[in-house]
Formats: sequence, C-alpha cells, structure tokens
Amino acid sequence: AWVILQVGDLAFESWEVPAQAMRFLWIALLVLFPLALLFGWRYDITSSGIVRTPRDGGDSSLELQATDYGILAALGAIVVFSAYFIAQEVSGLPGVDVPALESADASLSDADPLSIAVLPFATRSSQDETAFFADGMHDDLLTSLANLSALKVISRTSVLEFRDTAKSLREIAGELGVANILEGGVQAAGDNVRINVQLIDARTDEHLWAETYDRRLTVDNLFAIQSEIVERIAGELAATLTADQRRRINAQPTDSMEAYRSYILGKNRFATASFEALRDAEAYFRDAIALDPDYVMARVGLADVVRQLTLTGAATAEAMIENGLEHIKYAVKLDPYNGYAQAVMAIYDDRMDIDGAEERITGALELSPNSVDVMQVYAIYLRSKGRDAEAIAVLREALELDPLSVLLYHELGRSHIAIGQFAEGREAFFRISQINPDNPYAVHGAAMATIMGGQIVEAGYWSDAAAVMDPNDYENPSTSVIVYGSAGNLAMAEQKVAEALALGPDAPYPLAAEVFYLHMSGQPDRALAVTRKALAAQLDDRWGSDSMFLRTVRDEALRTGDYGEALVSYEQRVPALFGELITLDGSNIEKAADLGHLLLAAGEQERATYILQRVIDRYDELYTVGAANYPLGSAKAQALALLDRPDEALAELQRIVDDGWRIRWRFNTEMNPSFETLWDKPRYEAIIAEIERDIEQQKEAFANSPLADEPGT
Repeated sequence: AWVILQVGDLAFESWEVPAQAMRFLWIALLVLFPLALLFGWRYDITSSGIVRTPRDGGDSSLELQATDYGILAALGAIVVFSAYFIAQEVSGLPGVDVPALESADASLSDADPLSIAVLPFATRSSQDETAFFADGMHDDLLTSLANLSALKVISRTSVLEFRDTAKSLREIAGELGVANILEGGVQAAGDNVRINVQLIDARTDEHLWAETYDRRLTVDNLFAIQSEIVERIAGELAATLTADQRRRINAQPTDSMEAYRSYILGKNRFATASFEALRDAEAYFRDAIALDPDYVMARVGLADVVRQLTLTGAATAEAMIENGLEHIKYAVKLDPYNGYAQAVMAIYDDRMDIDGAEERITGALELSPNSVDVMQVYAIYLRSKGRDAEAIAVLREALELDPLSVLLYHELGRSHIAIGQFAEGREAFFRISQINPDNPYAVHGAAMATIMGGQIVEAGYWSDAAAVMDPNDYENPSTSVIVYGSAGNLAMAEQKVAEALALGPDAPYPLAAEVFYLHMSGQPDRALAVTRKALAAQLDDRWGSDSMFLRTVRDEALRTGDYGEALVSYEQRVPALFGELITLDGSNIEKAADLGHLLLAAGEQERATYILQRVIDRYDELYTVGAANYPLGSAKAQALALLDRPDEALAELQRIVDDGWRIRWRFNTEMNPSFETLWDKPRYEAIIAEIERDIEQQKEAFANSPLADEPGT
C-alpha cells in the first residue's frame, strides 16, 4: 500500500490526473487492506496455486474446499467492485481543460514578471491555533509586499478564493494574471512552529526558491520570518527596495502574541462585512489595543470598521468621529508613513470638513501603491463627492490587484448606477454571483439597478430574492413594499409589510413602508397614527423614512389648516432647512419641497419661495439618470408647480418619466397636493397614462421572462 501511494503521488501529477484521485486511492487501499489480511491469514500462494494455510492442529489437507471457493469469489467480487467504483469516481473528476489551459498560458505570457500571488497558507497540524498563525502569516506577507512599488501583488480577497482548490498553479496564475506564485504551509507542534514556503515561476513551473523555517513559536520569530520571506522574494524577482521599504519590512507591529491574535481575528471578521461581523471586528480590534496600545494596525482597523458601520447606516457620522477619531489620529502619529492609516485619516478629515483630504489619500497611494484597501477608500471618497466616473477608474485599477473582490464589484456596480449606467451596474453585480453565488450583494445590487432604472416589476423579483438570501434583514421586504406598491400590486405589498414588521417592528424603514402601503390602500388615518408614533420615537432617517413620515404630517396639516405640529416635526427632523441659508443634498431635497408647500399654506410666502427656488436650482446639480427613483424624487417638478410655473413643471415631470422615474410615482403625483394645479391639464393626464402603460408592459414582459417561472415570484 505504501509503495502504491508513493508511485501514485509521483505519477498522478506527471500524467495530469486530478489531485482528488489520491483520496480515492487511499479509500481503495483502506478497503482492500482487511481483505488482504483475511486472504493472507487463511491462504498461501504456492507454485501449485492457492492452498489453505496449514493449521497448528496438524490438519494435512490443504486443498481448497467449497467454502473456500465461495470466500475467494466474494473477495474477488469486492476487489472488482472497488476497482470499478474508483475508476468511476476518478473519471468523473474534472480533467484538464485544454482551452482553459491555453487561455491561462495566454494570460501568463502577458503577465508582468514582477507580479505575484501569495496563496493561503496550508495548515498541517491538528492545533486550532495553527489556522490563526497561517492566516496571520498570509495576511502580513501580503501587507508587506503591497508596500513594494516595484511589485504587482494580488490582494487577499482574490487569493482566498483558491484555498483548498484543485486547480493547478498555472491555472491559478492565469486567472489572477500573475507570473509568480508563493505557496506555503504552517505546522505547529507544542511551542515550536515549522513554516515552509516556495516561490514558483508559474510560466515554467520552475521553483525559484524554497525554504523551511523551524523556530520557537514567538511573535518575534513570526515577524522575523515574514521579513526574511519578503526580502527573499524581492531578491529573487530582482525588485529594487528603497531604504524606507526595507525599514518598513523589518518593522515589528506588536510585541504581544495575544494582541496579534485579536488583530488577525478582527481583520478576518472585517472582511466578512455583515453587520454582525463588523461589530465582532470592532470588539477584536479593541481587545488588541487594550493588550498593546501602540499597535498601529489595530487602531487603523478599529477606525476603519467604525467608518464602514457609518457607510452601512449602522452608525451615525457623529458616532464615527466619537469612536474612531482618537484611534486613527494616534495611529498616524505613531506611523505617519502607513498608507492605509493615512487614507482612513483622510475620510475622517473629510467628515470634519478639514481641507486636504484628497491630497492625503493620493499621498497614501504613493506610500502603499499596491494597497487595495487604500484604493477602495479613495473610490468611496470620490463617490461621496459625486465623482463616480473617477471612482470607476480607481475601482478598475483596484480590480487588477483584486480581480475576485466582491466588495470592489459592489462599489463598481453602485458607481455605474449612480451615473445612469444601469446595464454596466447589473453586469458588475452579476459578476459577484459568478464569484460567490451565495453572496447577497449580487441580488441586492440587481434590485438597486432595476429600481433605479425604473424596471419596478422585475425589481420586485430581485427584492424578494434578496430577502430569501438575507432573511434576517427587515429592509429587504421593506423595499419590496415600495416596489410592489409602485407597481400597483397592493396584495403583495401588504404581504411584504407583514414580513418587514415581523422582523423590525420598531425600525424606521419597515414603519415607513407600512405608512406608504396604508396611503396607497386608502387608509390615511392609520398612516398618520403610525407616523406620529415613529416621529415620537425619534428614529433614525433610514432610506428616506423621514420623507414618508414628514409628508404624512404635512398632508394632514394641509387638510386641517393646523400647521403647528407639522412645522415642529420638520424643524426637529430637518433643522438644516430652518437656517438663514440652507444646504440641499439628496437626503433633504424632497423634504425641502414638501416644507415649501407647508410654508406657503402657513402664509410664509417669502421663506417658502426661497426654499422652493433653492430646490429648483440644486436639483439639476444633483441629478443623474435614475436619480428621481432615489433619492431626489420629483422635488423640482413639485417646486415649479408650487411657484405657479405649470409648463416648466410638466416639462420637468416629463423629463424624469422619460428617464425611468417609477418609484412612488402615484404617491408623488396623484396623491400629492403639491401637484393639484396640474391634475386637470391634458399634458399631465398624458404623462400619467404613459407611466401606467409602461408598467403594464413591464408586467407582460416579466410574465414572459424566465424569472417568472422561478418559485416564489
């Protein structure tokens, strides 16, 4: 058995037999061993053939009996069946895909000779801690190599896709577009650790360098080994190192093994990016800082987690400053040449309206030219400034280093959608489903693309798919309420309201979705009761929830002539609209148009006119194709109608309808008193008829699409 395994190990690779075949060879030998033991105990093979083994009792008859022939036949049948099973399993394994290899060879021929991918380190012992050391070693090597401007280093997210893969190194290198692969393993035994690494030229399969490190398991030794590996890689690839780069390679991040462990665990959770994972990462980073207050990367990680929580809406900008600012400032003070730290500091500067944020980020890119983290921060910064086309260019560059990053494709899709490139956005989101079919970002993104593009019937499908894939997120069914209500499917909207409220009965977005459904189903009194409860609870504004609540109290004020409650609510929820000068953005422009109507009705003509004119002027500055679906709405058309400029209002309404405005369209026109002066105009009636006709066509098209045949739609 041992000889067979050794021969198989050598021969399978030479003959390009799939690596998984070794597993079935092991299974065969394990099954056949007891059969060989039985055969060897009962029978002998002699020059005269197979005979029975002599017994101590002196039985002289060694000839085979009828039972022996039965036993031998059974053993033979088992052997034949085992051979057949192994042959079937091995033949079913994925073989060598010649076109794929040719494609890989083409990619390799064009690969930068100074490009490298560091594959996840294998663990070769049963200790639980070994996986942690392997992940830490892998992560730190990538971080150090990313600081070398001479190299092109594939980021961690993409190489993790090849953990435990059966693909050859040539195939992996072809998919990642690199010339060199570093692979290795970690084996812990008591207080000692063995780390072996090998650098391979994927174009020729030549081993450029290999080394085994046997050291005592200490944090000093771990970082020393990492430094040696990075310097050796640079040397083997003839990459020139500056004095500063060499200093950074040899710098030791922490003296505490426990702090290092907490940091690695935090970074692993950070990469998962769910709300729960981000909270876990925050806790791990805090633990690392408590163990080593001067641990720069732990402080940067904590500050970046807080920033990410703000982006997802799980924390406010004020909480970001309160919980993260001191950490990122201290990190930059300790290590001003850390590109990642500088990039995160730039976002905090921008949040506090401190000049020079972009210069700090571009400087961070010079410090860490291969850092996808820095590039992603820069792209998010550009998106926050409405510079999505520039963000797309940065994200494309980042994808060169991290071609399998779900997060980068998610940002890329959002950037395309922000400038009205819905097809390109959907393509980016569908790429996520190819990389990781179970990742909810794919269906979330498809829902976003169809909503923004005005395809609200199909958007219902994707919103529901997001709810199935992410069943604990109450915002998915909440979005479905708005989508189905906009498409006129009130039965489905009612069902989704129940689902949303069951998951988040006191959350702002489900309550706003309920208010929308109640309005659409002719229950304004119940909508007002829910609104008053939500406003009294001082809930956060989530996905425009305040717009729904404030519109409800405004409409009640217009109906009764009692404006006090509504004006107080607006001042409490949108204080920025009550200063001498106001600043409008996507989050408050709809509210400003509604407030303008309220002020007109309350007799504050001058203030109302100022606000409504600001809405008109600012709207076009913010507008891109699809922006009326979220977040701008029909604010400009509404302001023009209120200022008694009906022709301009109708022209504006036609523009956004032509661009695909469908979300909450009936609620914002036929159920919106601000458009009352337009209701009897033929052009207005024609616009409404156009929307209704389009939605019917969408329903017919969806009914004939493959998506309509899937269960649950």
